[in-house]
Amino acid sequence: MTDLQKNDVPAVGQVRQSVFIHENSGLRILFAGNSITKHSPRPAMGWLNDCGMAASDEAHDYVHLLLDRIRRYDPNPAWAIAQVGSYEANLWNGWNGAKPSDAHADAAAFGADIIVMFFGANVPKDYETTETPPRRFADAYADMRRYLDPAGSAVVFHGEGFYVRPVLDAEKFAVAEQFGDTWVPLGDIGTRADTHGRFNHPSDLGMQLIADAFWAKMEPQVAKIAEKRAK
Repeated sequence: MTDLQKNDVPAVGQVRQSVFIHENSGLRILFAGNSITKHSPRPAMGWLNDCGMAASDEAHDYVHLLLDRIRRYDPNPAWAIAQVGSYEANLWNGWNGAKPSDAHADAAAFGADIIVMFFGANVPKDYETTETPPRRFADAYADMRRYLDPAGSAVVFHGEGFYVRPVLDAEKFAVAEQFGDTWVPLGDIGTRADTHGRFNHPSDLGMQLIADAFWAKMEPQVAKIAEKRAK
């Protein structure tokens, strides 16, 4: 039986660069995530797409599903991805020295109106059982949130993890509350077999349900910001 909570995808080398920017004239949205948000092709492991793993194509990952909905309110959104897989994985290997600015300066300079934070899966599993880690995940998570919104003006959404990791989710939830941001629960998405696809990452259905969960919280804010920008 497949362990639905096992993430076997290496955190290192998921992408060829850490920030991807698609400029346009409208609302500005930044996605901070890991391989579920974007993984470059890696033929050696059988992954040939360049999108959120394991969507069947770019149009079916949660990023592009959300962008399609955002375009209902603003046809020309600018969007960017800050791929933070390596930042997550460095909890034990140099975490204390790792800074968001090491690889994500372009994301901070992007000037996002909306930020979607959806990561944590690459934090080593033994984090949850270590009584006195050198640094709490919550601190590094808050550092990234603060860094990506230097003006303190973005509307930020924090997603519950696709893999069931209560300690990480509790820390992310606390950071969301600290900043007055919006928490996005995923319900049973991470525990259903039909939401898991190749590499134990979200299937097209999983991506759809993740997008649905975020959109339920995001739509009112997207409408509000798009209306304000149009004036």
